[in-house]
Amino acid sequence: MTKTKKQYYSLRSYFTYISTFKFRVIFLILIYSAANVLLAIIPLFIGKLVGELASAQSDPGQVRLYVGILIACSGLHLITFHTAELVYRKIIIKPVYGYEKILFNATILKPYPYFIDKFTGKISAYITTLAQEFRTFMDAVFYSYTTEVVRMVTIIGILFSVNVYTGLIFAFGLFCMLIVGRKTIKNSNKYEKIATNVSSTKSGFVVDAISNFANVKSFSKEVWESENISRRVNQSAKAGSDSFLWNIVFWSSIGFFVRLFIWPAVIILNVWLFNHNQISIAELITLLSILLLFSDFIWGTIWNISQFNLRFARIEEAYTYLFGKTNIVKEHLDSQEEQESQIDFEKELTINNLSFAYPDKPDSAVLSMSLNIQKGEKIGLVGKSGSGKSTFAKLLLGYYPLDTGVLSLDNQAITTKDISRLVSFVPQDTSLFHRSIADNISYATSSSVTRKQIINAAKLAHADDFICEIDETYDALVGERGVKLSGGQRQRIAIARAILKDSPILILDEATSALDSESEKHIQQALKELMKNRTSIVIAHRLSTIAHLDRIVVLEKGKIVEQGTHKELLKKSGTYARLWSHQSGGFLED
Repeated sequence: MTKTKKQYYSLRSYFTYISTFKFRVIFLILIYSAANVLLAIIPLFIGKLVGELASAQSDPGQVRLYVGILIACSGLHLITFHTAELVYRKIIIKPVYGYEKILFNATILKPYPYFIDKFTGKISAYITTLAQEFRTFMDAVFYSYTTEVVRMVTIIGILFSVNVYTGLIFAFGLFCMLIVGRKTIKNSNKYEKIATNVSSTKSGFVVDAISNFANVKSFSKEVWESENISRRVNQSAKAGSDSFLWNIVFWSSIGFFVRLFIWPAVIILNVWLFNHNQISIAELITLLSILLLFSDFIWGTIWNISQFNLRFARIEEAYTYLFGKTNIVKEHLDSQEEQESQIDFEKELTINNLSFAYPDKPDSAVLSMSLNIQKGEKIGLVGKSGSGKSTFAKLLLGYYPLDTGVLSLDNQAITTKDISRLVSFVPQDTSLFHRSIADNISYATSSSVTRKQIINAAKLAHADDFICEIDETYDALVGERGVKLSGGQRQRIAIARAILKDSPILILDEATSALDSESEKHIQQALKELMKNRTSIVIAHRLSTIAHLDRIVVLEKGKIVEQGTHKELLKKSGTYARLWSHQSGGFLED
């Protein structure tokens, strides 16, 4: 059986992004490399200095030279290292933080079903994890990985130049450390991925409970939620403990090779060589100084390797959960080259043989629907719950791609994403951002708007009066999902938002259902003004709100069963007439 090559999708994304500023990275690595070479060669000149001082024919000039070299190496290392830090601040920090923009962009551009199937809290936690880990990774590239590689290569190079046997001992010891480390790291990664998944799922439940605090309070479920989180914390602790156990195995196995192989072998060999006059005192001091330097930073190297692998397990788990096998950086770079097409609506929107089924429901929610809507025409969609009204609206809003059928605008085929840019939408239940009222009203606009335009839109939606009664008025925060406002107030904010967007197509999904009678009277007039010269699609359970429209389309089980004016449909004595006669208090009976 052919072994499948493992793909590291998160690292592929990292390196693709780093390639966008690779010359800056290479330049900085060279500066850090120079700083570390200056530090790594110090033991060589310490050995030469001690050897010269111990020599019977000591040359004062040589002593001064070695002292000068040591001082110069130390000073230049300090200057070079801090120069590298300043360069890092100047040319690297900004692009490093830029990766978080791509993470959010790649997530927010995911289709509507993506967010339905995943925990919001888990998505948020993983975006934060990936952004933080990328910054940590880039810091480590310069401060840790470059340091360890350059010092290791320099040290082994010096060892081979002074004494080839010592160089071989170091090289063999490092090779054994890598072999053992690879095995233990593999097991550690396995459990770290489990720990990351359990922890992020726990975060998802935490966010879910807090964001739905009203439900928690309504059903007195505080204790139940606490116990649920407690169970998941215990699961996180168990998974973290398993990962930590293999981390201990990693550290102890590496420590075994350093303390019980490399140190004794180097010391015994070089003392024996010195006693047999095969190396000088200068070479012995050089080798022992290098051993001390190696011992000083090898634990840092081991720590960095250990942490990289633990982090990599978290990174890979988070990345594949959010993006699967997709290279989001490549997609981002490719999308920047694409120009968004300009879509204009001049005459007619045509829907031809449209069918759609939800991914988790094989039965079509919309079946073979065909409809022509003229520019400026006002269409009412009616039908019992589950007839396909809201699904049709979601398709026009770009929530889902079409299964079959064609959307055309002025005889030009378009996608649901194209048409969604031309639509203003007022839903039945409005959820607002935890931002200011002004921010929520202006959210749908693509360009900056003035405070005057925002206030005018609010006045048309009859929202200005209640806004002005709130402390901080238009700058007041509305709370999570707009919880500080009543349902009717949130609805009026949504209407103001649609007014301000000023799109050629308007979709109203029971837009006045949450309003009291007095407010509804005013807003119906505002909506009437808003709908002038706009193509409007109005979804309604209360048939009296759509009786005046140009055309009423009746849906049943995802199909169009009737269409015409209110009077025409009543004369047919069909489905619409039956719905009209069965109304109770103005609403459809299901």
